[in-house]
Order: sequence, then structure tokens, then C-alpha cells
Amino acid sequence: MGKKDYYELLGIDKRASKDIIKKAYKKLALKYHPDRASEDKREKYEEKFKEISEAYAILSDDKKRKQYDSFGHEAFQQGAGNSGFSGFGGSSGFSGDNLSDIFRDLFESQFGGGSFRGTHSMKVGNDLQYKLIIDFEEAVFGCKKEVEIKKNVLCDSCGGTGAKDKKLEECDKCRGDGRIEVNQRTPFGIFRQVATCDKCNGEGKISKQKCSHCNGEGIVNDKIKIKIKIPQGIDNNQTIRVTGEGDAIKNGRNGNLFIIIQIKPHKIFKRDGDDIYMELPITFSQATLGCKISVPTLTGIKKIKIASGTESGTIVRLKEEGIKNIDGYRTGDQFINLKIQTPKKLNRKQKKLFEELAKLEE
Repeated sequence: MGKKDYYELLGIDKRASKDIIKKAYKKLALKYHPDRASEDKREKYEEKFKEISEAYAILSDDKKRKQYDSFGHEAFQQGAGNSGFSGFGGSSGFSGDNLSDIFRDLFESQFGGGSFRGTHSMKVGNDLQYKLIIDFEEAVFGCKKEVEIKKNVLCDSCGGTGAKDKKLEECDKCRGDGRIEVNQRTPFGIFRQVATCDKCNGEGKISKQKCSHCNGEGIVNDKIKIKIKIPQGIDNNQTIRVTGEGDAIKNGRNGNLFIIIQIKPHKIFKRDGDDIYMELPITFSQATLGCKISVPTLTGIKKIKIASGTESGTIVRLKEEGIKNIDGYRTGDQFINLKIQTPKKLNRKQKKLFEELAKLEE
């Protein structure tokens, strides 16, 4: 084969990235694949295919590309004495690993991403998401909810088979295997690959007569009610995974349902992790003289002691009166921010008392 410039062969710039090199190669490989040529052009296509495959193998390898940029084709000749390199296994410049990568890419492009190694994994339905709004107390103590979602489910009429009589027969193209062998002829030999059977879509079985309710799909879209258990201590935007409650799929397993929790704000409490915070208004006399005062907590009303001489902004901590952690290993605290209220309207007696207090302070 003639020693043409590899960059020119792929139609790319010398500064092209690996991604651009790969895209250029795949485009040309599909265009000049020998199986796409007529008999009179097959030899020409084979030669062109060899050239672009060799160019891709060299330019997609950082080390080989650097050597090619420095020494050209001589870097890959056996015994290239003046270049200082011993070659890379012949003038082709690429190994079996390169070929494996090349034909994997080519096979996926031609056959829609079928498995290169012939693996046959189970199909899985789509995962679904649902936003569920709950009250503050429901998040704190946990609860049970029922949600209604629209999702794909197995058709009741045909039992998910897609057949009117619920009976399936073996696919005559793949003989029930769900896969077929594809022989791909290349200039380097015949490569045997495994692809999904296009007649039964990999299921191995087909129906004689389609179910009219689902049109042979075995799946219908319907509204379904699902019961959800909300664990105590769950926080805003946390997710609950409900296994198997996502979309159903024919001859596969269901996807999962992910419940995203949204919590309504509370009138009194604000949450930070497992701790809760609140503001408690107190009077001048309560702050000055000290007192006992009732405060709300998550479990009911409790009395706390206000020390004499308390200043506005003082924080009182109630240990383990917060939220029990969702994992159950600790309980948060409750923090009370004491705010002294300045009276806006005074009656005559109150005003007189404050005037006497002011004289004493002078």
C-alpha cells in the first residue's frame, strides 16, 4: 500500500483530538467497508479500508502518533536504523488489540450497539421519579402514604405476552435463542459477531396473533396506586427507593420508583439536620427577674427555667428534644432563642412603673 499521509487519509488536521480522529475513522470505515462495495469496486474498497484502519490505529495511540509526527512512516519499519526505533510488529503499525477496538466500534455502528462479545443480559424497565409533599410532623415521626402514578405495566389481557391467546411459539429465525450470528467479511478475514434477533427483538418467541389491547407489546400505560412507608427522621429532598415499582418491560424486570420527599415548613420550628430551632418571646420582667415558662417541643409542652438577668438572644438548649436520625443512631437537640419583647402600648399603671424604674436607674 502506498505511504499516504495518515492525517490526509482521515481528512483531519494535525492538531485533531482523539475524539475527532475516532469520528473521522468511523465515518470512512462505514463508507468504504468492502461489504458495501459492488463486485467491481471491492478490491478498491478493501485497499482504502486497510489504509484508513492503519491510519486510525497509529493516530489513536498517543505514543505511536508522536513517533509518526516525528519520523513519519519510517518509525514503523522493521529495523529502521536511522530513526532509532525497532518497529511495532510490521509495517501495518497496529496490533490485535487495535483491531479488536476498531471492529468493535465498526460493529456497534453497523448493528445498533449489539454486544461485541455476545453477552445476553436481561432487559430492565425505566426508573421513575415522584415528588411527594408531606407535613413537618410526618417527616419527624414517619408515616404511611399512598401515591398514584402513571407507569407501564404488563397487559392484563395477554398477561404481558403480547399474544391474543397468551401463547407464544419459538422464533424460527433465531430458534428461540434471541440472538443471531452475523458474519462480517473484512480485508483481515471473517469476523463472527452476535447480535439481537431482529424478528423477535431478542425474546426468542413470537406470537401468531397480536393482543388487540396492547397491540402485541405486552405493556400498557396505566394509573397505579402504591403504598409508601416514610421512615422517621427523613429530611427534605431525601429519596426513598421502591424496588420494582418503576416501568414494567416485556420479558424483563421492572425498573425502580424513586420518591423525592418535599417537607412543608413548620409554623414554629426550623430544622437543621437533626436539630430544631425556635424563637421564644419573653417580657422585660421575665428576663430581669427570671421565671419558669412553658415551651412547645416535638413531643408536647415542657417548662424551662429562665435565669434572672437573661439578655435577648440567649440560647437555651434542650438535649435530645430534636429529631431522631433516620438511621436511628442519635437524636438531635432543640435550641430556643429568647427574644425580649419591647411593649409598644402601656397602660397608665405600667407607664408609671416604668417611670419610677427610670428614676431609680438614674
